[in-house]
Amino acid sequence: MDVMWFYDDLEELEEWQTFRREAQQVEKEHLEIRVALRDAEAALRAAPGNEDLGDRVQQLKEKLEELEKRAPWISADVPLEILLWGVPHG
Repeated sequence: MDVMWFYDDLEELEEWQTFRREAQQVEKEHLEIRVALRDAEAALRAAPGNEDLGDRVQQLKEKLEELEKRAPWISADVPLEILLWGVPHG
């Protein structure tokens, strides 16, 4: 007998919603850092001798690295939610 896969399985839906609530804050922080880093790098390209901008870029890169160590799933090639709740292969 084959196992059926139901997208509306209540228990898995609750787990998914819990995961998303917890992950949203991390995703928001990750996006804010990436946008600030993009802007700082663009400003640094426009003014390559500006040490303050260079320090800011380095600081943002370190912050991004810390966040990715704390939540490695955020920059993974395959999103974690696909591995956990995606349709099984085969």
